[in-house]
Amino acid sequence: MDEDLELHVEACTYLAGLRGAGRAFNTEKTYAGRIALYLSYCRGHRLDWPGPSLPQLMAMMRWLVDEPMPSRSRKPGAPVRYRSEGTANAIMGTVGEFCRSLSSQRVEVLATVSGGRTAG
Repeated sequence: MDEDLELHVEACTYLAGLRGAGRAFNTEKTYAGRIALYLSYCRGHRLDWPGPSLPQLMAMMRWLVDEPMPSRSRKPGAPVRYRSEGTANAIMGTVGEFCRSLSSQRVEVLATVSGGRTAG
């Protein structure tokens, strides 16, 4: 969902593509959380989510590892939890796939609009 509590069209399209490709429900659910985390990070850091730069992606990777995760416990004094580098890598892999899918969606839209002609 976006800041207006509307469904995020590009994220929904990406997730529908996973479903259409026969990916498991749990994969779609996991990827949905990772994409939501990415979009929230971009909103919080005022980044252009469709076209992040390499330094911006590297900063997010560091943030994923260095920033404590929300506690699952309601008890005061619960231990602070951090993501492992492996988990951060998995999240960034999903982000990379999502960003690549946006690029291919734009090419398809341009081809449709131009009557099948693409530059190149």
